[in-house]
Amino acid sequence: MELTHLNQIALNELRFEKIDCIIACSGNQPRAYSLAREIHRDVSKKILLIPEGEEIKKHCIYTDIFKGYDFSIREIPVNSAGEIDKILHELCNIRTRQINIILDYSCMPKKWYAMVIDSITRNNFPPERINLFLSYTPKIFEKKGSRNSIHYLGPIILNRDGLNNKKPISMIAALDHNHNTVLEAVSKVKPKKLTAFVPRCSHDPEYTQLVLDNNKSILSKLDRNNIITYEADRPEEINTLLTSYCLDERISSEVMIVPQGPKTFSMMSILLSIRYPDVKLWEIILKDSKISADHGHPAANPVIVKVSFVNDELD
Repeated sequence: MELTHLNQIALNELRFEKIDCIIACSGNQPRAYSLAREIHRDVSKKILLIPEGEEIKKHCIYTDIFKGYDFSIREIPVNSAGEIDKILHELCNIRTRQINIILDYSCMPKKWYAMVIDSITRNNFPPERINLFLSYTPKIFEKKGSRNSIHYLGPIILNRDGLNNKKPISMIAALDHNHNTVLEAVSKVKPKKLTAFVPRCSHDPEYTQLVLDNNKSILSKLDRNNIITYEADRPEEINTLLTSYCLDERISSEVMIVPQGPKTFSMMSILLSIRYPDVKLWEIILKDSKISADHGHPAANPVIVKVSFVNDELD
């Protein structure tokens, strides 16, 4: 299916939409169920994704709350797209004019929401249109960044986005508060050009300074024109910035985006890669990332983007 439209909407606007299904993800952050608590009564089909494996599932401490909202539980292998593809076929392989699905990716691994988008765009499902409401509930960020080294650096979706080495690499790195993880990634990839995106969060003004402080080593090496500040709660603006940059760079370079920081940036990166498949999406996973108990309380209203996909085989 073809991505045709993207616009940000308010939570109150979402309440006026007839939603066919909501897909959410459990975890150890209270914001995981923040949106579900508000709208679960108005949605008949509700799916909760939790990771497969007993050790990982121990961190999903709010699963029982979702069960109380009548969510059905689906266990998902961390790196396999098969189960997510199956869910999308169950939801979308029906004859109807339009389907409206909420994807609450607040606590969802990048791989999972990338796989959802990938499944919709790889398949021409029968509906004329699928509207995907992408919802991210902001949190107050932890003020102590990790100093762990990189466990994984590579494509978000494993069977895609390998580098072909035919062009010089232009890397877009969205920074977060962890100490110099992008610096380690740069030393491994060796891009010819690096552009750093630094988030501003209206609900947590201190976060920007924390990002700047913890990434001094790499920012000090960059020209001022290669450091771009963006508003994390304005995904349409992120989309415009990324599109403008990629259109310029992809002519002579192989563009790679490494989306750290607030997930609104990574979601806009994924949607951009649908329009421009030659843009590579890689991610950084740190070694032994410790999970703090009961952090991640909701700090602001959800940031919601309505994305429309149409069946490109229909006249």
